[in-house]
Amino acid sequence: MSEIAKAGGSIFGTDGVRGRAGEGMLAEPSVRRLARAISRVLDDRKRFPMDVPAQSGRSVFIGRDTRASGPVLHELVAFELEGAGYDVGDLGVIPTPGVAYVAASSSDCCLAIVLSASHNPAHDNGIKLLSATGTKISEEFELAVSRAYHEGDCPTDSMRGAADHDSSDHQGGSAADRRGSSRDLSALAQESYVSFLVGCCERPARLAGKKVVLDTANGAAYRTGPELFRRLGMDVEVVANEPNGDNINSGCGALHPEMVADRVRSSGAVAGFCFDGDADRMIPVSSSGTVLDGDHVLALAARYYDRQGRLPNKVVVTTVMANVGLEKSVRSMGLELRRTPVGDKHVYRAMVEEGHPVGGEQSGHLIFLDFAGTGDGALAAIRLLEFLDSDDLDLETEAKIVTKYPQVLQNVRVRARVSFDEVPEIRSVVQDVESRLAEEGRVVLRYSGTELLARVMLEGPDQAIIGAMCSEICAVIEEHLGLTSSGESAS
Repeated sequence: MSEIAKAGGSIFGTDGVRGRAGEGMLAEPSVRRLARAISRVLDDRKRFPMDVPAQSGRSVFIGRDTRASGPVLHELVAFELEGAGYDVGDLGVIPTPGVAYVAASSSDCCLAIVLSASHNPAHDNGIKLLSATGTKISEEFELAVSRAYHEGDCPTDSMRGAADHDSSDHQGGSAADRRGSSRDLSALAQESYVSFLVGCCERPARLAGKKVVLDTANGAAYRTGPELFRRLGMDVEVVANEPNGDNINSGCGALHPEMVADRVRSSGAVAGFCFDGDADRMIPVSSSGTVLDGDHVLALAARYYDRQGRLPNKVVVTTVMANVGLEKSVRSMGLELRRTPVGDKHVYRAMVEEGHPVGGEQSGHLIFLDFAGTGDGALAAIRLLEFLDSDDLDLETEAKIVTKYPQVLQNVRVRARVSFDEVPEIRSVVQDVESRLAEEGRVVLRYSGTELLARVMLEGPDQAIIGAMCSEICAVIEEHLGLTSSGESAS
């Protein structure tokens, strides 16, 4: 069991439950226990109307990426949910945003589950929950599942009573009435999702005959990605689309765009697009092989949406990790950049609560609320081509509306997540570095959501200078919070 689970807190990290397949929270007993916890919270659905609308049925849709551990994980989760009286719709191998779209399109779905570890290596896997409306599940729902998980098979009287009381309201009855069924919806789900994406292209005639290179990371988009761009009339070259269960994200995908950059340069393609393992993020490559990122996409989206009058509050949402270059580009358009903590769920929440249709992360998670409620790599690629002014799709030139500042990121392994402000020496060195950077850079300190790592990021006009400054800060963090500081070691 993970340290988080042992502590009795939330079992969910930044993006679901994730770890090495077959171990910890992903060991068979833990997975079964988690699935039962999910079913008990679903039985108490009236507490979570935003996650499980009253009209939702009793079907749980499950999609996965191409990891070898996926089918076994699916079997464990599905067996427990069916035993609790829920019908399981097997969506097969499909991108995370495909699961979200199919869930939101079904009147019978009450919850969607994605089995994926995103950009992690093949030996990892994860369990991620999506609401019946296809959006990230709420933190309240996650906390309820966590509590039910810690309670094991002995729910509290209040939870048991609520479940018994609400069971008569559910379509198909409760677990006491029947065992749920399983349906293979994979072919239908993929066709529905690809058709939706084709419909998101507003000017397909511009794409006809032009060449594009795709890297599907040997992951969830290995079929839907190429099919989409072929239906749009493009000449498609695909790399890393032969998954074998063990090669997902291996030297390919959004974290390794070099192969696509080489192919785009040599093939005369107008662009290349790299997806990650579950295809909810996208890294673009220009015709010259220049690797871009989410900051470039957001700047082009800001320009496009503002010109069309589709940016009502003149705000684009991103995280603290976005480059200063994006901020300057957006401000030059008379727009504002709204920063959130790292994580697309924080970006999404700010977008919805404040009414901003465009948002995303430098890492390639991009959300366009007028089309979908979650990050979608393929949708982002289509929209990026739409944002370009030139009919010859000159991404190379148009991406220059962002001038990137050098950025340095270093990690320090720590013994505990202590507030940086509570350590005077860390506070002092950060203030000193910020004063030296003045208005030409910034410092961002944060902790990893999944590991005991302090992440230190600096931006400024000179790579060597900010690198030295970053090392200064890291040395102080290591001295006061590192594993061997004050004679202490990791427990």
